[in-house]
Amino acid sequence: MTHACSSSICEVPLGEIEEEKESFFEEKFWFFIIPSAILIGIAIFVEFVLEEVIISQILAFTSIMFSSPGVVLEAIEDLKNKRISANILMVIAAIASFFILHGQEGAMAILLYSIAEKLEEITADKSRNAIKDLLELAPDEALLKTEKGYKSVLSKDVKIGEIVGIKPGMKVPLDGRIIKGSSYFNESAITGESIPVYKKEGDEIFAASLNSDSFIDMTVLKESTNTLVAQIADSVRTAQLNRSKQEKFIEKFAKYYTPVILALSLTVMIVPQFFFHNFYDWFYRGLVLLVVSCPCALTLSTPLANIASLTKLAREGILVKGNRFIEKVKEIEVFAFDKTGTLTEGKLKIFDIVPYNGLEKSELLKIAGSLESLSEHPIGKAITNQTSTLEISFYPVNNFEIAKGKGIQGEIEGKTYRIGNQAYLEEFGVDLPIKDLEEVEQLGTIPILLALDTKFIGFITIRDVLRVTAPIIIEGLKKRGFKTVLISGDNQLVCNTIGSCLDIDESLGERLPNQKSEEIKDLKKKYKGVAMVGDGINDAPALALSDLGIAIGASATDITVETADVIIINDDLKKILTFVDIAKKTNKKIKQNIWTSISIKLTFAFLTVIGLMTLWLAVGIGDMGVSLLVLANGMTIFRYKFLYKQMPIEEIESQATSLICSHCKTKDIIPQHHGRDMILKGDKLVCWKNILKSEELETCDEEILLNCPYCKNQLDVQ
Repeated sequence: MTHACSSSICEVPLGEIEEEKESFFEEKFWFFIIPSAILIGIAIFVEFVLEEVIISQILAFTSIMFSSPGVVLEAIEDLKNKRISANILMVIAAIASFFILHGQEGAMAILLYSIAEKLEEITADKSRNAIKDLLELAPDEALLKTEKGYKSVLSKDVKIGEIVGIKPGMKVPLDGRIIKGSSYFNESAITGESIPVYKKEGDEIFAASLNSDSFIDMTVLKESTNTLVAQIADSVRTAQLNRSKQEKFIEKFAKYYTPVILALSLTVMIVPQFFFHNFYDWFYRGLVLLVVSCPCALTLSTPLANIASLTKLAREGILVKGNRFIEKVKEIEVFAFDKTGTLTEGKLKIFDIVPYNGLEKSELLKIAGSLESLSEHPIGKAITNQTSTLEISFYPVNNFEIAKGKGIQGEIEGKTYRIGNQAYLEEFGVDLPIKDLEEVEQLGTIPILLALDTKFIGFITIRDVLRVTAPIIIEGLKKRGFKTVLISGDNQLVCNTIGSCLDIDESLGERLPNQKSEEIKDLKKKYKGVAMVGDGINDAPALALSDLGIAIGASATDITVETADVIIINDDLKKILTFVDIAKKTNKKIKQNIWTSISIKLTFAFLTVIGLMTLWLAVGIGDMGVSLLVLANGMTIFRYKFLYKQMPIEEIESQATSLICSHCKTKDIIPQHHGRDMILKGDKLVCWKNILKSEELETCDEEILLNCPYCKNQLDVQ
């Protein structure tokens, strides 16, 4: 049997321990322990009722023969490794108890100690099995597509590029991309989100996701040993090697503590004899001190709580590269965020269409879409994509020309149209509404200007789409006492708009990657600890320089993931709050465990020296009781539940793309508010934050009636 505070469980990460075949004693543990307990009961009865001390000691010794094999074997192993451990202390105490005819108490000590070992081992196994369960989330078999149909094969035999079928109700065996069909997938085993996610052709799906309703085909992207599930389990195992300062200190402390306790116990046994001449009494007190000061609870106080935390975080879709990053949360005072791809989705979308000189919105959009359909620029693609969703057909374009970094021009029905930035149109003498454009820029949007030859005909504004979870993460961090800062390479006005929308404390725009690093340095001078959240290559230097780097994994680049200390597997920013909560809970539990262990040990040691402690009480409460208490306290981390309610993402991410008037036959885009499209609710459009009604988040009451601006008839949302 392996005792948790003196063996490999404390010295080697649980995920690294190979399963060992149980010994006969371990396998039949309770069959040995029950007779041992009965023999102790008889020994006590024989001594105190029948007053047969020698027979009592023989029965006690027999009891030890049943309960001690695991402890004795470990003690021998520790001696071979030149290590003074709790096992050695217990064996010494048990043997010495017979010299003063207190064998039944020594037997009781070994019995309780063996039970403590077993219970601690069971608890440790739960943590170890939690990691093992992560690996077993993905099924062992896959439905491989062949020329003759589908056949069941082992997942480990499927190669990258092969096609696998997933039936409704089946778990996805490997990471892949859907090439046929669509369905809802429950990814709770990987990301912790209980709401199924809709996946279609071209979307990636992870091993262990549960297919809800439709048959799909996917092409395999990763082999079984390299799936996201396998990476999660491997990350938890590796993280245990990256220990916290507390763990390192306690491990070093225990190394010297145990020999010191042994020396003190011998001192209590020997020194008082020169003054009080009471060998029996002081020898007994020395034995009790030996047992009550056993460092088991202290050495268990930190590692198992950290392992429980790492495993719980992995289940929630959060990978932490070491225990020390859980501990680091205590020092963080400010969270810095990148904008594009972190607080926003990194997807440009039309915000507004403003025609001039009597032109209709749909006509302005059609002209812009026609010109941009020949362009490869991201802004052009945003306009083209949205024009396509409105089912607006394009004009043929002739004599198409690109002025890089400025704009484009082309002929439509014999007329020359131009689209681009302010400088581009000014080159051709176009008279621009400067005041209107300045107001647009103050909103943090990008204006795309259009002209018919030298006549200005309108502009389209573009901006990035805010993540649904962005207001929740900022609000949640503020309620937890953190400051927030936005650091972005984007335009300062755009950053001001996002910062104002989310109520961020400070917005810093137009920062290059090296300037982001400088901002992190400045923040570290002002605050005790700085966390940086990002996803792009340009965020990597800032992540590396921060005290705690957090990568938004689904959109993060490889170098960002490599640099970060914490990785959020999907794009759900709420997971940062989950990480903070669990880390704080873990640090609180560790602190409770350490001080509980120390205070009880010191109290019991004092009671021992003044003669108010017995050997069995020292083991039952001072050793086993405290050890089990810290174990149970650490395992409560698994009970953590996120405070925020699950959000109806499907309602917020509406598939509607346009407003249509059946009378006028006009089409318009759905307006935005607070950085996203407004949502249909009854006969009106409301801000998407209205759907997020919660005690934890301020909502928005902005609404628009669905009336056509031209004929006042009811608009249809499609």
